[in-house]
Amino acid sequence: MNLEHHFSMLGDMFSSKTVVQPLLEQRLVEFNQSLATFLFIDIKSSQTKRLLSGEDAAPHSLSMVYAGHQFGGFSPQLGDGRGVLLGEVRGQDSLLYDLHMKGAGPTPYSRRGDGRAVLRSCIREYLASEAMAALSIPTSRALGLYDSREAVYREQPEAGAMLLRVAQGHIRFGHFEYFFYQGKQDQLNELIDYCLEHYYPDSLKTDVPLENMLKEVVKRTARMIAKWQAVGFQHGVMNTDNFSFTGETLDYGPYGFMEDYEPDWVCNHSDYEGRYAFSRQPGIGLWNLNCLMKCFSKHLERDQLVAILQGYEVELQTHYDALMMVKLGLNSSKDVHTLLPPLFSILASEKMDYSVFFRLLSYSEKDGFSLLLDEVVDRQRLQSWLQDYQAARIAGCSDWQSVSESMTQVNPKFILRNYLAHSAILAAEQGDYLPFRRLLNVLASPFDEHPESDSLAQRVPEWGKSLEVSCSS
Repeated sequence: MNLEHHFSMLGDMFSSKTVVQPLLEQRLVEFNQSLATFLFIDIKSSQTKRLLSGEDAAPHSLSMVYAGHQFGGFSPQLGDGRGVLLGEVRGQDSLLYDLHMKGAGPTPYSRRGDGRAVLRSCIREYLASEAMAALSIPTSRALGLYDSREAVYREQPEAGAMLLRVAQGHIRFGHFEYFFYQGKQDQLNELIDYCLEHYYPDSLKTDVPLENMLKEVVKRTARMIAKWQAVGFQHGVMNTDNFSFTGETLDYGPYGFMEDYEPDWVCNHSDYEGRYAFSRQPGIGLWNLNCLMKCFSKHLERDQLVAILQGYEVELQTHYDALMMVKLGLNSSKDVHTLLPPLFSILASEKMDYSVFFRLLSYSEKDGFSLLLDEVVDRQRLQSWLQDYQAARIAGCSDWQSVSESMTQVNPKFILRNYLAHSAILAAEQGDYLPFRRLLNVLASPFDEHPESDSLAQRVPEWGKSLEVSCSS
């Protein structure tokens, strides 16, 4: 494994030297071999295995410092409180990818915390990041999961664990906020140059590299959130320190995939005011970008920053419309705008499962529509909508069979339901990782039928509806 250390070269104003502190009797219980192959990582190498686990210290490993707006309030200094950046590796695409260990022990930014992670949260992040990748949503990835015999204390003692994760970058909006509000202009300029060189090199070829980079950040953020909304994903903690400058979904804590359709759904039970409710995610994305743009107020004029931000809503709506057109099997955004509002009203009033609806809609008219009508109380209302939908389909002059097949490749049969993750965690805590691996298998190819795993596509049972996730997850 060829481990590079570009971020560490920025110096100690950007990070602190930190090493992974292995857990008591830790074991590598899951390893993402396909991702490792892409990154030229050979886990069979004893040297590589010891380096990744923390048994041998990475020569320039570090924890990053940054700030962030958390639930609307500004925290001037945060940082990697339980994470260690081991370094970067190059993938088969020649791009650099960070190797980052979560739960690696205390760092200078732990704020009196233990710097550890529990098996529960590591499993949830492993499953979520791989599920999102399979849904073609930009995300960090899980490379390895370590469990241990070390007790970590939260509300009660739990099994300690570490998660080795991969992302194009771990630079957050909060990095820029930290240097801007600290008045560290030289370091802010260094960070800008670093991001241009490593993440947005095409912008360097233009006459206005900073403007072009920020436009791309806005575009990537808008498209990421459009994808969240289309699949029914809620992040749960959309703080600026959890927003990636490279447009990847980071930091899976109290996330959720929508089951019963509820536009104002809040998956995070620590979010008492519903700041990050599902319907508010697009607005919060813009709010976070406003916070980011303020950091460049000494580099660009206000009108320039406003113009950059104005691209957000157009990009998000355009991309969302395109995604929903494919989900519905339509070829007109006008039809999408006409059909979605009454559809969402039906789904909400019927408390219908979001993913199940679109999967059934993907099947043949004879099978799918009859199954859909069996799902609702007000059959006449849904029948009326289906008639309008069929009219739009006929006007599109597309062959239903081919469209149906394409719809099944964008409307997943399997999503990461909270109760499934909960069941997998309970089994893993008893040393049984089979349910975890079985779930991971279908989430890695969620559009396939997997008839042997039909039970994993079932709606949430009553006991599962009372499960809660919070920031402690």
